[in-house]
Amino acid sequence: MNNKINDGDKKIAELEKTLYSSKKDYFQLLNTKDSLFEINAFLSKYRALTVAMTYRDNVRMPLKYNVGSEVILKRDSSKVIVTDIIVGGGKYEYYIKYKVMLRNGKEEEVVPELLY
Repeated sequence: MNNKINDGDKKIAELEKTLYSSKKDYFQLLNTKDSLFEINAFLSKYRALTVAMTYRDNVRMPLKYNVGSEVILKRDSSKVIVTDIIVGGGKYEYYIKYKVMLRNGKEEEVVPELLY
């Protein structure tokens, strides 16, 4: 009977230790949650910009030419450099244009079909 009482006391001590550890973890989690909530609230104003940037990057990935590529204009076979890729549009449609720099330093926007 004394052994059962000692075993019960040990189990109770272990459970109390586990409860204390769980409470400690819970309060650390609450503190972390509050900190993350503040950071998220601050950064939430940039959500639309972030979504637009990831959309733009996903559209750019399969393109044949990247910024800095040397390409040839179809209209007069002149060599130009791609300086930017412009992605625009709305929810259901979008367009892609390349901004290229001509030999004389002027920049021009052209559609991808005019480059090779």
